[in-house]
Amino acid sequence: MTNRPGKTALAGGAIDGPVVHIAPTPFFSNRGCHIRILNEYEALRQAGQRVIICAYGLGSEVAGVEVRRIGKIPGYTKTSAGFSPFKPFADVLLFFLVLKVVFQERAAIIHGHLHEGGLIGWWVKLVLFWRRISLVMDVQGSLSGELKAYGTFRRVPWVLPLFYALERLVLWLPDLIVCSSHASLDFLTRQCRISRKKLEVVGDVVPSSFFEQRDRLEQRRRLGVPSEGMVVLYSGSLLPGKGVDLLLAAVDLLLQRRQDVTVVLVGYPKQWIEKQTVQWPAYRSRLLLPGEVAYGELAGWLATADLAVDPKRGASGEASGKILHYMASGLPVVCFASENNRLFLGSEAFFVDHETAESLAAALDLALTDIQTRNKYGASGRDRAAASFTLAARGRQLADIYQRIQRVTKTIRT
Repeated sequence: MTNRPGKTALAGGAIDGPVVHIAPTPFFSNRGCHIRILNEYEALRQAGQRVIICAYGLGSEVAGVEVRRIGKIPGYTKTSAGFSPFKPFADVLLFFLVLKVVFQERAAIIHGHLHEGGLIGWWVKLVLFWRRISLVMDVQGSLSGELKAYGTFRRVPWVLPLFYALERLVLWLPDLIVCSSHASLDFLTRQCRISRKKLEVVGDVVPSSFFEQRDRLEQRRRLGVPSEGMVVLYSGSLLPGKGVDLLLAAVDLLLQRRQDVTVVLVGYPKQWIEKQTVQWPAYRSRLLLPGEVAYGELAGWLATADLAVDPKRGASGEASGKILHYMASGLPVVCFASENNRLFLGSEAFFVDHETAESLAAALDLALTDIQTRNKYGASGRDRAAASFTLAARGRQLADIYQRIQRVTKTIRT
């Protein structure tokens, strides 16, 4: 991959210079937002576009990915999702880094992830106003909704409306907003009053490695998962804001009912789950918590399972990229009947109509019992993922978006 600035040849024309992606987060960590950023990077690279990611000073390096970082902040070690008091200072440092990179590399487009990335990108665009740089903002859900789900301001609830007002203000700043789901699109148009012409749905994708067939028993032996019985798997952030509190209550009910099931929760942080389940009876041994797993190893863990589950509540407004990884791996899915999930899965999933632990446990029990439907849903999910959620298709879509907004910018200049 070249580091030399200049025009990049794409199917529909040329981009004048590299695209700078702002990742206001400890990239790379093994969680959904980072996976989306990484997959967009790879999709654009395959489409012939040079991308530079600007990120915080902590996080893992990924081979072949061009990342520029701020310096490390003493005391800032949190890589899991959620608010950190160090983030505002990190974002200030990130602004100066992005300003330097955009100026020196003569970047044509800024692509800011999350609301902080959009705001940082707008300030850089404002400072370098004579360049008339185009700004794209990448939104995965509602900022205020996410903070509410994490319980960030539970003790000071009056702060939440201020974040909602700031969120709406930031959404007016970019030239174009890409959102990860139709639920996000609906939130932006209906509640935030953003023009539909300013919005584009750019869904999550799955790398080709997740479509590879793997021997289930071999993967179980390799990873220390019981060879006998059935395995239910969840992968992602182990946080209440992701619905894991509800999942844990459902797992408690499920393991009481069935002796032939092992549940694997892949992700972090796991300490609160260990504390909460230490008093469970003997079936606690059938709940496995492998902790943080590298993204490159995730496909192997998915291959150990008979059934996947996503407990994310519909109110989050986020698309659930993990479901696409489940589908690519041929896993049938148990999840809530949100609009996002139905768009991914069609009608072929074990949908849970009520967001309660009892309903979730009952759906898991049904799915484990009905092997014929389980096999049918797993096969159809793999086919749907292969047809619609590939890196190549997403790279072409993003390249087209960049070309369109750059043409608008050039028209304004003249």
